[in-house]
Amino acid sequence: MTIEQLIAQIRAAMKAKLDQRAEHQKAVQAVREACSKEDNRDPSDDEATKIRSAQDEIRKIDEDIAASQTRITELEAEKRSDEAAQRLAGDLARANGNTGDRAPVTTSEERTYSQRKSARGETSFFVDSYRAMNLQDMAAQQRLQRHMVEVEREGEVSERAVATSGLAGLVVPQYLIDQAALVIRAGRPVANAVQHLDLPEQGMSILVPRGTTGAAAASQATENSALQNTDEVWANLTVPVVTIGGQQDVSRQALERGAPGIDEIVYLDLAGAYQAELDRQVINGSGASNQMLGILQTAGINAATAYGAAITPVSFNTKINGQITAVASVGVGISPKLQIMHPRRWGWLSAQVDGQNRPLVPVTAPFNAMGVNAQPGTYGGDGQNLTARDGYQVVGSFAGLPVVTDANVPTNLGTLNEDAVIVADTAQALLWEDGDGMPRQLRFEQTLGNQLTVKLVVYGYAAFTAGRYPTAFGKTGGLDGTAGWGQIAPTF
Repeated sequence: MTIEQLIAQIRAAMKAKLDQRAEHQKAVQAVREACSKEDNRDPSDDEATKIRSAQDEIRKIDEDIAASQTRITELEAEKRSDEAAQRLAGDLARANGNTGDRAPVTTSEERTYSQRKSARGETSFFVDSYRAMNLQDMAAQQRLQRHMVEVEREGEVSERAVATSGLAGLVVPQYLIDQAALVIRAGRPVANAVQHLDLPEQGMSILVPRGTTGAAAASQATENSALQNTDEVWANLTVPVVTIGGQQDVSRQALERGAPGIDEIVYLDLAGAYQAELDRQVINGSGASNQMLGILQTAGINAATAYGAAITPVSFNTKINGQITAVASVGVGISPKLQIMHPRRWGWLSAQVDGQNRPLVPVTAPFNAMGVNAQPGTYGGDGQNLTARDGYQVVGSFAGLPVVTDANVPTNLGTLNEDAVIVADTAQALLWEDGDGMPRQLRFEQTLGNQLTVKLVVYGYAAFTAGRYPTAFGKTGGLDGTAGWGQIAPTF
C-alpha cells in the first residue's frame, strides 16, 4: 500500500467517525429539545444516562480523530522525504549523463549493496559514499545512484529515509541493519513506548502551553448574585531541542581500499550508541549540558522512594500500587498505562516465592497471582531493530499493568545504587524526532588529513518532556541509605 493510499484510508475512517459523532450529537440534541418543549423540564434518569453515554462516545471519537490527524501529518512528512529522495536520484542521474527520469535498474539482479558483496569486498556503501563525496569517483556515484532508485522502487525510502540533502543523506542499505553483528546495546524500549511527534523543521526549542491555574465553578449564592470568577493562568513549557551524536575515526586506507565489513561495524555501532543514549535521556536525562530532561528528573512527578526496611514482595507491591493510585487519581484523561523496570528488578520479582515455594509471578496466570511473567527471559527491546523507532516488547504484567524492561533505567540512585520503577501514562510523555528516529545524517569529514584519518559522524535532533502533566508519572526506589534497604541490586 502506498503512502497516498494509506492517507486516503485514514481519511475515510475519519469521515466515518465524524458521521458517528454527528449521530451522537443528534441524540443529545433530541433529548434536550424534548425537555425544552415540556417547559424546560430536567432530563429523566434514562435521558441523562443517554446524554452522558453519547458525550462519552463523542470524546472518544474526538481523541481518535486527533490521533488520525497526527498519523496523517507523519505520513505526509514521509511522503515529502520520499519525493526529496526521488529528486536526489534524478539529480545524480543527470550529473552522470543519464537524461531519463530515473537510472536504470534490473530487478532480477542482486542489489547494488548486499551482505554477500560486502563480505567478498566487491562493493561497500561507506567506501562508495566516501569516494563519491571526496574523490568525485564517477563509478561510485553511479552505484549510489542505482542504490537510491532500488530502494525507492521497493518502498524503502518512505520507511527508512534519513536526511535527503546531498550524498550525506543516502538511504542506508537494509542488509546493514538486518545482519550486522553489533556491539550489544540497551536499545530504546522506553523511547519507543512514549508518544511520538514530528520534530519541527526549524528552531531549537518547542513551546507547550500549560495551564497552571484553571477556571472554577461554584453554586450561585443567591439569585442575581455574581457567579464564581477565577482567572485562568497559562505558562509556556519550554522544551529544548537537543543534539545527540557520535563519531568514529577510520583510516583512509580502510575506506579507499574497501575493507569488507567496515559498513556494519562503524555505521550501526554509532547508530546503536545514538539510540541507547536517546533512550537514557528520555528516562533520566539531567536537563543540563544540552541533555533532555528525563522522566525521573522532572519536578513534580509522584514518588515513593523510601522503604525504611529491606525490600519484600509485599512492600514492593504496596509501593507500586501506591504509584498506580497516585497517577490514576490525577483526573480525567490521565491513567497509568505501563510500568518500566530494569531487567534486574523484573528478575528479582520473578524469583519471589510464597510460603510453599510457589512463584508469586508465574509464567501462567493462576488465581490470585501478583503478576504474570508472560515471556521469561525476554527483554524490552527483544526482536526489535535497536537502531530505529521500531516498537518495544512487553515482558509480562504486575499489579495489572504491562511491564517493559529497559537496561537504561539507572541503577545508581540514592546512596546504595538503587534502581527505580516508573509507572507512566505514556501518552503524556512527548518525544519529538525526525522521521523514523534514525540518526539524521551520515557524514565523512576529513579533519586529521596529516594522519590519513577520516571521521565518520552520525547525529540527530530530538526533544522530550514529561512536564506537560508531571503527575502522570510515578517512581519508586532511590532514597534509602541503610545497608540492605530499598531497591538495591538483588542477588540470585
